[in-house]
Parts: sequence; structure tokens; C-alpha cells
Amino acid sequence: MPVEFIKQLHQASLEKAWNARPARDPMLKRRQNVMSRIDVAQAQLKNGEINPPRGSYQTRDNFNGVRVQLKCGQRALTIDGRDHWFVEDAATFFSSAREAVGSGQLDGAIVDALEGNGKDKGAHPAPKSKPVAPEEVCNLDVAPDSKASAEELHAAKPGKFAQRYEKLVAAGIISEPAL
Repeated sequence: MPVEFIKQLHQASLEKAWNARPARDPMLKRRQNVMSRIDVAQAQLKNGEINPPRGSYQTRDNFNGVRVQLKCGQRALTIDGRDHWFVEDAATFFSSAREAVGSGQLDGAIVDALEGNGKDKGAHPAPKSKPVAPEEVCNLDVAPDSKASAEELHAAKPGKFAQRYEKLVAAGIISEPAL
């Protein structure tokens, strides 16, 4: 039977090797992200843009230098405790930075920026709260001096339009329509 020879020749180890995906280094993509930001900044400098929006550099009138940043996505890289530098020639800075990123010298700063270990305080996710079981919510004790019962507290309130309508009817401004 043809099934017998398939069972004899099939090797699970070869199938496992076939289906295995080669391990990818995530730093290659991260470096490329930073280098693309540097390329954009160099193109903006070449085109003569002074202060590009969300750019990697800023200039000011009456100031000879340029404030530069290296970014991975929207996060600035922190190197030696600084996330921005003041240089006279931004084009030279960005070309040197591109070489350093390509050679892997700034991998630690890239990882820190992406993991939120940098200066950005909003980088840490909000703490997760534990969901409350419905049984615990329904068994809440109401203070003895309160006038509302637990059912009244959880009862649905009418919407804003319905509340305004009720006030107008109560004031006698409009009359209730006959149904």
C-alpha cells in the first residue's frame, strides 16, 4: 500500500526543521527605524527646513548652533543621561550618528528608549486593576442612615434629554403628549 511507504519515509525531525522559523534579531529593525529618522533629518537639512514639525533638530534666530535629538519612533534616545545635544553642524552629527547606529554602538540606548527606561515618565503602563466579581458588587452593605436601597443605587437613570423633558413637564411649560 502507498500509505506504508509514506509512514516509513516520513521523518518528523525534517518536518520540524522545515517548519522552524529562523530567529530574527529585533535590533536590526530597531536600528533601521533610528537610521530612517536620521535619513529624514538629513533630507530636511538638505532641503533647508529650519524647524520641521516632530523633527530631530531645532534652530533659533540669533543662535549659531542646532539642538539635535536621536529618535526611535517618537521617543528620544538617552545617551550619557542626555536626550538632546547642541552642535554647530547638524549634518556632520547625523552622519556620525548614522554610522554609530549602523555599527550597533547605540543598541543599549535604543533598547532603553523602547522599554521606557529613559526620561519619558509616560512610558510605563498604567497598573492593571483586578476586576470585581459581580457577586461582590451586589452584596454591598448600604449605610444604615442612607435613604436609598441597594436596588435604587444600581437602578438606571433616565438620559439627559429625558431629565430635561421631565423638568419641563413638571414646570408646566409643556404638557405630556397623549399616547
